Amino acid sequence: MRKQRRHALASRLCQVFSRAAKQATTTASPFKVGDYVAGDDPFNGSQEGVVTVIKGSSIGLRTVVPKGGDVVYYDYRQLRRPW
Repeated sequence: MRKQRRHALASRLCQVFSRAAKQATTTASPFKVGDYVAGDDPFNGSQEGVVTVIKGSSIGLRTVVPKGGDVVYYDYRQLRRPW
């Protein structure tokens, strides 16, 4: 009887932890590919661009001027709509 309870508890804990790990890697970003956004970061500076890549909480922006065409990665919390 105890072995069955332990096995049931272990499988349930495994389900809970795997679901939590899956949710942690798939962060819901308020932006989608093609959105025009502005990013502000002390390391990358302030730049505007179009969202090209979304990987978890990182969003890749294809920048406009002055660098012209570079992809710069920001955390989605550092982005905003410029208007």
